[in-house]
Order: sequence, then C-alpha cells, then structure tokens
Amino acid sequence: MATTSEQRSAAPPRRRPTIEDVARLAGVSRGTVSRVINGGRNVRPVVADTVNAAIDALGYSVNQAARNLARGHTGSIAFVISEREERLFEDPNFGLFVRVFSRQLRQNGRHLLMTTAQDEEEENFLGDYLTVGHVDGALLALTHEREPLLGQLLLNRLPLVVLGKPLGFEEAFSWVAIDDEKAAFTVVSYLAARAGGGPIGTVTGPTHTSSGRERFGGYRRALGDKFRPDLVASGDWSLHSGREGTEQLLAREPGLRGLFVASDLMAVGAIGALRDAARRVPEDVAVVGFDNSAAATMVEPALTTMRNPIEQTALEALRILDDQIAGRFQQPVHVLLSSELVERSSA
Repeated sequence: MATTSEQRSAAPPRRRPTIEDVARLAGVSRGTVSRVINGGRNVRPVVADTVNAAIDALGYSVNQAARNLARGHTGSIAFVISEREERLFEDPNFGLFVRVFSRQLRQNGRHLLMTTAQDEEEENFLGDYLTVGHVDGALLALTHEREPLLGQLLLNRLPLVVLGKPLGFEEAFSWVAIDDEKAAFTVVSYLAARAGGGPIGTVTGPTHTSSGRERFGGYRRALGDKFRPDLVASGDWSLHSGREGTEQLLAREPGLRGLFVASDLMAVGAIGALRDAARRVPEDVAVVGFDNSAAATMVEPALTTMRNPIEQTALEALRILDDQIAGRFQQPVHVLLSSELVERSSA
C-alpha cells in the first residue's frame, strides 16, 4: 500500500483557476469579470468588490500571454545595443538598463529580448527580424551616425525609442537623452578650476555617437582658447582605451595637470595609466569622469563625475514605447533629462 507522501506526490496538479471560475463564484458574467480586471469601468463598486474577493479566494491570475495574443501582440520587447559583446558586458551601465527594463516589463506581463548589432550583417538580420512581428517594439542604445538599421526600422514604423540622440535621425525617432554637451562643459569647467591653469587633456568617447561627440564638444567649449588638439585621445568606452589614451596624452604632454575622461569606465583605465607613470591623482593630475556609474566608486581615489540618470532614462523610454505600442500618439517624442556634478576625491 502506498504511503501518504507517495499518495500526495502522485496526485494530479491543481488546475489553474479560470476567468469562468471567478465569474461562477462571484455570480456575475464573464464580461463583468473582464471589465473589473481591466480597470473596473462601468462596474458598480459593490460588484467590483465581489469579483475581487472571488479572485483572491481562487488565487486567479491573468494569463498575460493569452491576452497579448488576443490583442495581436507578442509580449516581447527587444533591447538592441550597437556594440561588440565584450564591451557590452564590461560596461556597468548596460547591466542597469537590463535590470530596469526587465523589472518593469515583467510587471506588465512582457519580457525583454537583448541582442547586439556588431556589424552590417547583424544589422540586416535584425532589421528583418524586428519588423516581421517577432516583437511589439524596440529600445536601441549606442546608435551610430546614420546607422542603416535605423533607416530600415523607420521604413517599417516599428514602435521604437532610442537611448541617446540618434545622429542623422534626431527628428524621425523618439529618444531620451541628457544634454551631454552642457554636462561635459560643467564638469570640465570644474576641472579647470582645480588644474592650476595647467594643460587639460581628454579621452573621448566614439565621435560617431551623439554622447561621444557632444561630450567632446563640451570639453572644447569649456577650454576655449586653451584647447589643444594634441591633448585629445580617442576612446571607445572601454577600460583599455582609457588607459591607452592616457598613455598617449602623457607622451605628448608630460606636464598634464587635468584629464577629462568621457566615461567612468575609461577613467578607471586612465587612473591606472597615471599610477603606472608615477602621477598622483589628484595631486599631480586631477581626473574627472562621466556617468556616475558603479565604476566611479570602485577605483581609488573615487571619481568626481557627472551623473547620468540611467534608471530615469530607462523608465522614460519604456513609458514612451508603451504609448507608441498602444497607439496613443504618432509623432516622435524627445525627452532631455538633467544631470548633475558629483564631487569625490579625484579632482
């Protein structure tokens, strides 16, 4: 004879309660339950209370996948990053984007598909994949100037929001960004006041991206007639490029007194190069970064930087995308968020 525990393990799984079960227990129609679940419009409060009590008693939850299919939606949102995978997983900002997107989408019964567009072949594949009904919308980051993928998506009218300004498509797409030029001007002006009038260099981000180009523009405007082209080194947002760019600047100008690095991650590499060259931070060279990412407090000394509101950017982008998917507006929406100086020990 089977034991009690064996009997329990052999029992069939409990059937998931349905909307019909809720209607039967509450003594109302299926349509009334549906209206309560979708906001309670045209339902008397006492009836809504009865339906909600039945939902709680049965442990009923909405089958979001079925609802998406009934509405002609997939329940999937793509997050596309125009970057090589090794740099993607190195940058702490993208981990934060993924966490915020996943958390918010999960609350709405959706899920996130993340992918990279590393070259033209991948962009062509993604353009086809995204526009044949596999996803309800897309979020794009690190777009390059006049990126072919953006042109393809524009023709197909896929609901889409870009993180940062899409160079060459600024008026065509919705985007959420900060004023990178103004923010860089602010932090470099701060740096200049601490560099004792000495030479100030920069390691830029990629200038075929809006953030890389505008941060360089803010650096140049802050220096005015003290700007020197030989004190500009190109970076690609990676830690290695921050180190390599700083080594180039020190070779050109051993008397470097200040350094603006266009991302915190690159600034970590820059501080490593300064340390190897026996330059103290900030006593010999004051250093400022950009983003106020996790990298800013993982280095010694901790970085003075500009705060880039990543979580707020993610939430605004999702809000706009939801409106696009629901058809609440047709025209592109542009949101410019504020940033602020975060003072620490590196400058």
